[in-house]
Parts: sequence; structure tokens; C-alpha cells
Amino acid sequence: MKKKILIFDDDDDFLSITTKVLSQIGKFEVVPSDESSDAMNLIRKTKPDLLLLDIMMPKVDGFTICKSVKDADDLKHIKIIVYSAKIFDVDRKKALRLGADAYVSKVIESNKLIDTIHQVLQLPQS
Repeated sequence: MKKKILIFDDDDDFLSITTKVLSQIGKFEVVPSDESSDAMNLIRKTKPDLLLLDIMMPKVDGFTICKSVKDADDLKHIKIIVYSAKIFDVDRKKALRLGADAYVSKVIESNKLIDTIHQVLQLPQS
């Protein structure tokens, strides 16, 4: 059974590339979204196994979504990877404090992101 990943990112190019790369692996059903204002409803509707959250979203940032998910009894089981172009340690610490399972930089290679997803979802590497 494929794991469902819901991606929130306002960068259309990054969203498209990440969706394509993860979909081609064959283990994931990827749901992309460039709109964060209705994130909680979309999360409840799609019931993802993993959220991939960009920090810098125009309406509702990834930190806020992360905290809202981890504060909701019906959603707190969802794994979260926060990723961003911001490389400051303070952002990584904040994401983890809010309940994220991992924090990765957007400037990483796609293989690092894929390895982190496998680790967070506890899937075997292939």
C-alpha cells in the first residue's frame, strides 16, 4: 500500500519537481498543494501519512500548520517533515519543538529528502 504524502509549498517549480520525483519512486501517493489557508481541512480530507511543509508560505506558514496538526487529537499521529530554504538552526529547533519529525533544507539533493522520508515513515530503503 502506498504511503500518502501531502506537500504544502508556494514555489510552483519546487512543488512540481518534488511531486514528480516522489511519485516516480512508486511507493508514494503525492498530493501537492500551493495553498496553505485551508490546510487543516485538506489534511483531514486527504488523511496523509506524511506532511511535507514549507516554512515560508504566504497565508499560513509551515510552523503554524505543524503546531495545529500536532495539537489536534485526530491528526497528531501524522508524520511531519518541515523543509525550507532557511538554513538557520533556530528554525530547525523551532520545527522540532513544534512536533516535526525532521527538518531538511531545500538546498539538499533529492536523494537526501527521499532518505529522510523513508526514515520518518520507517520504510525500507531501496
